[in-house]
Amino acid sequence: MQASTLVRCARGLPPALLLALQLTLGASAAQAATFSFEGATDSGPLAGLTFSGSFGYDEPVAGFDGSVALQAFLLDFGGQTYSLATADAGTLPAAVFAAGGFVGIDFLDTGSADLALRPQVQFTAGFFDLGQAFLSYQGRDAAGATLLGFGSYSVSPAASAVPEPGGLAMVLAGLGALALLRRSPLHALR
Repeated sequence: MQASTLVRCARGLPPALLLALQLTLGASAAQAATFSFEGATDSGPLAGLTFSGSFGYDEPVAGFDGSVALQAFLLDFGGQTYSLATADAGTLPAAVFAAGGFVGIDFLDTGSADLALRPQVQFTAGFFDLGQAFLSYQGRDAAGATLLGFGSYSVSPAASAVPEPGGLAMVLAGLGALALLRRSPLHALR
């Protein structure tokens, strides 16, 4: 439906009904998508080390091709915690999509001054699917030898028992406006 058709349809509706519809339908606009991931390193001196975390982003439109900035990121790797706050300055931690499908995360943290205490980590998205995505790490052991390796990970939707407060408030406001409109004296005259 074209915008001009929508405007013509909307002209005949009472302003209260338009507001109620906008509040109710607006709640589904940009929904946050939250996921958890887990994986293990499969090469290098830390082979077999498990890692896990979570990330979130605003869901893009269907068929999107490109990157969407991460709204949240948390990684537990080797007893260290990595987050959006520790990401390298000038980089954009992002969820990456190809032909509408999620292909991985782009995240870089090379800010550690002491690689023996905190390894550098990087998530690299796949080209065509999530199965190509990987994590790489670089650190040093106590003797100063370089620790370098890679790992793979899987992603699953994070369980969310509680709806977003803003979305829920908009739905309730829309339903409340519809209820008030239904009880108004103008509605009784029709």
